[in-house]
Amino acid sequence: MSGKNLLEADSHFEFGKNWSDYSSLIDEEVIAEAEKGVLALVPAEALKGAAWLDIGSGSGLHSLAAHRLGAGEITAVDIDADSVETTRRVLSAYGVSARIEQMSVFEMDTLGQFDIVYSWGVLHHTGDMWKAIRCAAEKVKPGGLLAIALYQKTLLCGAWTVEKRLYTDAPEFVRKAARGAYIAARFFGLLAKGRNPVTYIRTYKTARGMDFYHDVHDWMGGYPYESSTPQETRESIVGLGFEPVKIGDLKPWLGLFGTGCAEYVFRKRI
Repeated sequence: MSGKNLLEADSHFEFGKNWSDYSSLIDEEVIAEAEKGVLALVPAEALKGAAWLDIGSGSGLHSLAAHRLGAGEITAVDIDADSVETTRRVLSAYGVSARIEQMSVFEMDTLGQFDIVYSWGVLHHTGDMWKAIRCAAEKVKPGGLLAIALYQKTLLCGAWTVEKRLYTDAPEFVRKAARGAYIAARFFGLLAKGRNPVTYIRTYKTARGMDFYHDVHDWMGGYPYESSTPQETRESIVGLGFEPVKIGDLKPWLGLFGTGCAEYVFRKRI
């Protein structure tokens, strides 16, 4: 990595430490939920023998899921050294052979092209989301798939950007208090909708195998932060030579407790 991008990594929220801690929760049930998440975007037949690139691999869980679903060559990259080490450890523990590199999305020149380029909830944390999308799109083979998830824009995105910058720079005792307040607000919000918070947390892993408390930390500290509307995303990626397969669009109430990740799949025109 260049010195410039090492500094960029240092300016980011420490996603890798969160993923490293989360990785202790990975078991067969979590992997099965991650497989469902991958299949919600990529058809099973497209995965068979596919060259797979995971940009922002985090814990390596979804590269593991892709391997279990029949993907061939697995390549995983992340700018965060802790994420890279966690990805190596998790994939090795399950006997997966993969190319794993500490690498920014902006410096993937040494990589070739892939049948599937997957980046879930990552490109909006790079500091230049639209450039990151272009860099990811360049790595898709003609006829291949680009599967990404991006925060959907809401009226409160500006306020959340400030919160995330403050949280990232804050000492741990401030972060802990902020998480407590956020979780309490979420609980009251669920109760107001007639939902049981305990059940919500217990079944949270059905969301791609994730964990509620690790996701709260990730959400509150997810800086840099950008978001987009489905229309903006569609127009941008179609303009790069792709055709839409799936265009995400979230419920309009999202925003008070943060936005959600809208999922998109595009196929590169031949």
